[in-house]
Amino acid sequence: MEKVQLGNTGLNVSRLGIGLSEIGSSDESVAKEVLINAFNSGINFFDTSSCYNRSEEFFGKTMSSNRDEIILASKCGHASRFDSSLKDWSYEGVKLSIERSLKLLRTDRLDLIQIHSCTLKELEEGETFRAMSQ
Repeated sequence: MEKVQLGNTGLNVSRLGIGLSEIGSSDESVAKEVLINAFNSGINFFDTSSCYNRSEEFFGKTMSSNRDEIILASKCGHASRFDSSLKDWSYEGVKLSIERSLKLLRTDRLDLIQIHSCTLKELEEGETFRAMSQ
């Protein structure tokens, strides 16, 4: 599959990426099959989030051995789509969100981190950006 540079990042991503929202609610064997088929088809850009149920866990179990060939994106601050009390864009909340994702994804880095469902007020407070820059 053809790859293109993602903006000015220097990251070369497949023209087609895959969002992992739905696999988080799937059976683990189905998630594994989707991930492996996507990778074997030439997709190297995977987008996930801690609020996508078990998608980060499934990705980590299935794809961690291929990590150096993958461009991995996740989101911070919004831990569960079912429990709004788990939204936290404070410095500590964002830091913990990223650390939790790294552990579940079985990696030491994220290539792209996205702020998930944050309000303008929370962004203006500045703690979110400060935590992400660490």
